[in-house]
Amino acid sequence: MSAPESDPNREDGREAPLPRSDALTLLASDSGAELLQAAGRPGTACELRDRSGIPLSTVYREAHKLVEAGLLEERVRVDAENGRHASVYERSVESLTVSITDEGVEVRPE
Repeated sequence: MSAPESDPNREDGREAPLPRSDALTLLASDSGAELLQAAGRPGTACELRDRSGIPLSTVYREAHKLVEAGLLEERVRVDAENGRHASVYERSVESLTVSITDEGVEVRPE
């Protein structure tokens, strides 16, 4: 699993914040939080379904949203024997910090 890189355009070298509405909304949903927990180690959608008990259609839908929000990483695994491929998902962050300041709310990966 690759850690998010720091943003070279930021003076403090910290990672750029995630889109707050996306990250917080996904974390607030039971399926989003359960899917992130299940993706602590790499797995296909079917494997994540088995680990989490979330319906497969919801796994695909939530995984797409989590990838877009930068909370989940998607890679393609190719079976050497038959050439079939499958997306493999893994959590891309271990923790998030939510900061509330006079300037607004930031969600930052740690």
